[in-house]
Parts: sequence; structure tokens; C-alpha cells
Amino acid sequence: MLTFEKVLAAFKDYLEEDDCCTVLMTPRGYTILEWDDSCQNWAEAEFCATPETMRDLLLADLACHLKNKITSCERPLKDDERKKVQQQVNEIAALL
Repeated sequence: MLTFEKVLAAFKDYLEEDDCCTVLMTPRGYTILEWDDSCQNWAEAEFCATPETMRDLLLADLACHLKNKITSCERPLKDDERKKVQQQVNEIAALL
């Protein structure tokens, strides 16, 4: 059974590395917050009603983060880079 704790454990390294993404416990449950490009304001907030929702949102965030690390947001991914990103995302998904 998927739990929030399992999701957070699987994404621990990613969440420690990406300072633009924060997972907070709120009175209503977990919420994923993302900073804007200037890191001055929150750009997005996604409520995670279920562990599956959290998993799916963090998988998408991880893929974006890995892409940006490779390209510095200056170009599209090459085919081999896209495969590498997908492989890393799949490895995390397999843990869950």
C-alpha cells in the first residue's frame, strides 16, 4: 500500500537537491509548493489528497528538474538525454 511516508522517502534525495520545490504538511494535508524563477514568490501550490497524487506530481517535478540540470533551460533535450531522464524517473517510480 502506497503511503505519504513511502513517497517522501523515495523522493528524499531529489527534494534535498531541488530548492525550488518544497513539500509541506498543512492542516489539511501535504502540499507541494514551487518557487518562481526569481525564487521570490511561490509560483504553484498543489494539494496532495492522496499518496498517488503526491507521487505523480513529484515524478513530473523530478523530470523537469533533471531536464533543467542537463540543459540549463537553454535548449531541448537530445534523444539520449531524454532517455537518461526517463530512466532516472522510472527508477524512482519503481520504488513505489
